[in-house]
Amino acid sequence: MGMKSHLPTAYWLFSIISIICLQFYSVMAQSKALRSRQIGTEGQIIARMFSEYDANARPPVRDEADHSAIAVIVSLYINKIQWQTNTAEIELYLRQQWEDSRLAYDVDVREAINDVVVPPNRRLWVPDTYFMNADERTNDLHRERNVVEPSGYVRSSEKRSISVSVENDERFPFVNTRSIKLKLSSYKYQVDDVVYLWANSPPVIVPVEVSKELLEGPYAFSEAFAGDCVGNYTIGVYSCIDVSISFEGSSSESFLRIFLPSILLLIVSWLHFWIHGSWSVPRTISAALPFFIFFVLLVFYPNISWSNCGPLQVWLVFCLILSFLSLLEYFVVICCGVRRRVAYRNGHPTHITTGDPNAPLTVQAGKETIDVEYETSRCAGFKNNNGIDVVSRIAFPLIFLVFFIIFLIFYVI
Repeated sequence: MGMKSHLPTAYWLFSIISIICLQFYSVMAQSKALRSRQIGTEGQIIARMFSEYDANARPPVRDEADHSAIAVIVSLYINKIQWQTNTAEIELYLRQQWEDSRLAYDVDVREAINDVVVPPNRRLWVPDTYFMNADERTNDLHRERNVVEPSGYVRSSEKRSISVSVENDERFPFVNTRSIKLKLSSYKYQVDDVVYLWANSPPVIVPVEVSKELLEGPYAFSEAFAGDCVGNYTIGVYSCIDVSISFEGSSSESFLRIFLPSILLLIVSWLHFWIHGSWSVPRTISAALPFFIFFVLLVFYPNISWSNCGPLQVWLVFCLILSFLSLLEYFVVICCGVRRRVAYRNGHPTHITTGDPNAPLTVQAGKETIDVEYETSRCAGFKNNNGIDVVSRIAFPLIFLVFFIIFLIFYVI
């Protein structure tokens, strides 16, 4: 009896599963049939559209339009950026929209066709857009997708690779911001034929979009300002639009790479103030090496642009001048030194200063020897220490501290 009571339940469960599978199969079959019919309809639409289509002729404007130019609406999607010293290698997608009434078509609403993708073997009229201030690179795999709506409205997306110059913020490295500027225009069509406009219907449509990688990378996307080029035209006859895009990076890296090493170099250039004022290797290295490092840095450092004098340039020039003054102090101390002779007589030292022109230069051979060393006393002396070194120990750090405070107030605060 127990087995018989379970049979109706299993029967109904099997029936429900079978009905669901049949309905799912029916829906899939209908969907597949609909898509097959859509493909056939799209092929017919494309054949009709391009039967008498001339891709070399510019599309006509609407009869009610008060101008003779085709409006091209532009937006950019930036996928990748490789930052170089003064340039950026950019991989982006150029998205354009315009109306071409010659491509308009009628379609039954039951076909559920909202747009038609133009196959690669069909050539459309395009506004021939290029980047005026960038070098475009040829892609081995050219990617382009063109879609036509029933009204004849064309949506185009094309992959481009360009190289453009990079501008650092004037307050670099305290403000580590990099900016790129892109200018777009038509290479072939003048302003009477084509006018460019930025897509600007936020939040759905914005002029510039970036990938997730550029929102979280070392230089993260900050903001973009889209507008027209000066006068809206290039050379007075071509439509032009531009956009300035800013990316922010960490300022701590620049501080560790530039400011901290330069401060340590300046401190090294002061160490010879505490070394005996004579020709010695430690004193020479301390005085000369920092100056030559700063000089080479100013000449060969790639990120320094002398077209605009920013905080980086001011800082390095100050370090160069202060290290040069330290080197100059080194030579002044050497030139002010006075030679003295220490004569050892029978094992006991006797000081003989060369200030006396009658001082003997030699003594009896075999009994006494003479050692020659430097003593600083001609320019200024404070208890057997050179006065110039003593003053420099206080003056150089004080000059640096005053300049550093003024520098921070002027460029940072």
